[in-house]
Amino acid sequence: MDARSLYAAHVAHLTEACAAAAASAGVDVLVLHAGTPALRDRFDDQHHALRPTPAFAHWVPLAEPDAVLVIAPDARPRLVRPRIEDFWEAPPAPPPDWVLAAFDVEELPAGKAPELPPGRRALVSSAPPSWAGDLVNPPTLIAALDKVRVHKTEHERACLAEATRIAVRGHRRVIEAFLAGDPSELELHLAYLAATGQDDVDTPYKNIVALGAHAAVLHFITYDRVPPGEATQSLLVDAGAMHLGYGSDITRTTVRGTGAGADLFGALVAKIDAYQQRLIAEIQPGLAYEELHDRSHRYLAEALVELKIGTGSADALVERGVTRALYPHGLGHGLGIQVHDVGQKLTPPRADNPYLRNTSVISEGQVFTIEPGCYFIDPLLAPLRADDRKDLLDWNAIDALHRFGGIRIEDDVAVIPGGVRDFTREAFDEAARAR
Repeated sequence: MDARSLYAAHVAHLTEACAAAAASAGVDVLVLHAGTPALRDRFDDQHHALRPTPAFAHWVPLAEPDAVLVIAPDARPRLVRPRIEDFWEAPPAPPPDWVLAAFDVEELPAGKAPELPPGRRALVSSAPPSWAGDLVNPPTLIAALDKVRVHKTEHERACLAEATRIAVRGHRRVIEAFLAGDPSELELHLAYLAATGQDDVDTPYKNIVALGAHAAVLHFITYDRVPPGEATQSLLVDAGAMHLGYGSDITRTTVRGTGAGADLFGALVAKIDAYQQRLIAEIQPGLAYEELHDRSHRYLAEALVELKIGTGSADALVERGVTRALYPHGLGHGLGIQVHDVGQKLTPPRADNPYLRNTSVISEGQVFTIEPGCYFIDPLLAPLRADDRKDLLDWNAIDALHRFGGIRIEDDVAVIPGGVRDFTREAFDEAARAR
């Protein structure tokens, strides 16, 4: 199917699914508001670029402040667009014609409230307009709409696949630059943006570009401007791209140089890459995602023992919390309109997995990330070094690895009929064949 047909089927699905979600919350008329740009701070008149309300963006790839979508029973969805007369800022890029063809479209003067059908009404918005009324963001409705986003249509999977292809161009460019020279983190970040053709405001999140020990900061975004000038280095890049409102999320770790520390770090990268692929191969409907997360700790423990970084047994490394000090974050999260989409975390994780963002039972149609890691973070290493767990690690090996910061390998995957589609490996393979 072409993009027009996929999108028409997506809208037809949402019309039915959102009507059911609204009815479950006691709502007849669903009003989805794009939101308004937030002020950078109370002392300035500049605004951040608009990130549309997720429930609105799920329907329409349109970053237009105060746009409204009205969904009512037995009526075609109605898109109300404000008349923009702004000479300070350029208008948002228009959506493709086939997007607008899916709706009854009307234009209103900016600030004017649209006419709404009678019935029990509710408005969903990240920044509600002045005319919103009383029933704004009812929790039961928000929860029901979050659930609708869990299972992706073919249109959504196509958008995520394209967002991944765009991001892979950036990752390949950055890795090539890193291996060929001595760029700074800022230069690598700018090379990524140039390769993807997307500016900072277009990306789904601020790129993480970390050289060496900076990779031990999980969300490192304060890029150094000066090249580090080291012969042996590591690079961790966690960066995505957007397509029609959908964002990809990819991480790769690369090492260059020689020597015992670099060789050991490279071997650990290869082990994590291999068991990340093993985890993806084990994905199946009916499996609890938290079980997959637990397996990732077991596989990390086995890798540490095989490389003689762990001196205790794999069981001891997991049971005594050593792997959770080296790998403190969750295995992954839901992905779609939001990079950390919340619909797959309907229940809290266990206490020993506090940062796990996906606690769902895996089912066909889900899209999520798989991103195991291993890091050398001083505040998390210190308790291990100080208590009776110190004999479970080879501290000479840890000290040799410390300057490389850490490792994360992240792919975006979809659970499809008969298996799993790995958007990330698919895009890297396509790019390699095209050369």
